[in-house]
Amino acid sequence: MSKEGVSANTERVFRENETKANRMLTLILNVTILVVVLTWLLFESGFFYIRVHFRALMIFNVVIMGIASGISRYFKYEKKWIKYLLMGTLTLVYAGTTSALTYNVALLIAIPIIISIRYFSKRYTMFIAVLSIVVFFIAYLYGANHGMLDLNFVQYEPGTTIVANDKMWLDDAVRDIPYDGMLMIQNTMISNYFVKLMQYVIIAVSAVKLVGHCQDVMQKQKELTESSARIGAELDMASNIQNSMLPNLFPAFPERKEFEIYASMNPAKEVGGDFYDFFLIDDDHLCMVIADVSGKGVPAALFMMASKIILANNAKSGKSPAQILEDTNNTICSNNENNMFVTVWLGILEISTGKVIAANAGHEYPAIMSPDGTFSLFKDKHGLVVGVMEGVKYREYEVQLEPGSKIFVYTDGVPEATNHDEELFGVERMVRALNINSKDTAKELLGNMRHAVDGFVQNSPQFDDLTMLCLEYKGPVDK
Repeated sequence: MSKEGVSANTERVFRENETKANRMLTLILNVTILVVVLTWLLFESGFFYIRVHFRALMIFNVVIMGIASGISRYFKYEKKWIKYLLMGTLTLVYAGTTSALTYNVALLIAIPIIISIRYFSKRYTMFIAVLSIVVFFIAYLYGANHGMLDLNFVQYEPGTTIVANDKMWLDDAVRDIPYDGMLMIQNTMISNYFVKLMQYVIIAVSAVKLVGHCQDVMQKQKELTESSARIGAELDMASNIQNSMLPNLFPAFPERKEFEIYASMNPAKEVGGDFYDFFLIDDDHLCMVIADVSGKGVPAALFMMASKIILANNAKSGKSPAQILEDTNNTICSNNENNMFVTVWLGILEISTGKVIAANAGHEYPAIMSPDGTFSLFKDKHGLVVGVMEGVKYREYEVQLEPGSKIFVYTDGVPEATNHDEELFGVERMVRALNINSKDTAKELLGNMRHAVDGFVQNSPQFDDLTMLCLEYKGPVDK
């Protein structure tokens, strides 16, 4: 994925988050409408009494919340300005409620600020915080003058007698007593609401700091996503390069009727350390290679490609299998600072006779099928793995293939495939799987083996590369 693609994806995530936040805020508005209507009904039924014109306030709240909720749903919660409409409406509703119940619902100011964090926008949260503080402060001043009047703000002559009973609100008893409006505002600003204002400022600053932290986390997540996307793209490219280096066009030699060959590789990670190769050295000699590099991932893949090229170059020069392994080993050892190594099975088929001369550098035993249709392991003599020590000598051996014979070679990913009980697939199961339909084509045999391995491991993860190659010798063709 390109950097532009990652940025577009990040923008999409932010848009989806904003839409979800708008849906959540609309739901809060709808719940608030129900609460307001319920409160209104209780007020109308005489359940409680409030001094201000509560009916008009309730109608105002229900109307503006209904309009905001309807507009939000109409535009499917997706317009950028919807969040300002919704939060502004919520702020006005809560501030209006505060003006009627000044001393009972002071913490309503925190609700819009806290909800604004959900949008992950520092600027937006700061805007809502400032708006809430200003609107709520105005609501407090209005409530102090017209709502639940605090008698600490009333100025009256010493000796004044205040008469009140249980049916009279206390501020009714002092309605005609003069008071100093500026003193009231001063007391409101300093004695009472200044403390509340400081509390609200603390809430607002905390909210802005929190959303700033959220932005930092999301920015780091964005950077990690971009980095992961870049690494993923590079691994995909490396995987494509690796696959392109392996023979992958089948049938490989459609014009040659003397043999059929098929191979497959399934890496455990994006790129693997296993490889196979086959090519004609000349018109009568076919070279076959299967190998397994130590380690996994990108380092193994790089070492694999270098080893494959060195092996092929040596094989195409007409050397014997043993000499190919010896020269390849010396070349790799001369510049192998990471001490990596590779196991190799290499065989050269003389097409006209069916004779295979092979050498094994620490690789798995091949399985050979006789013309009667039975596979069995051929326990050849192993040499030292390639890349450990210079000057190693390898021994080669000869296998005579009759028409109908097959050779199956593989990496340790096949016998070491592990199920959820930590049990290995093993070479015995492998040979049994080969013998179930041993007369199948080379391609079908590899498919059957993969099916058997998958059925054994089931949902357990693949820990190792799984690479296989099968040759069927059909015999010389009369020309």
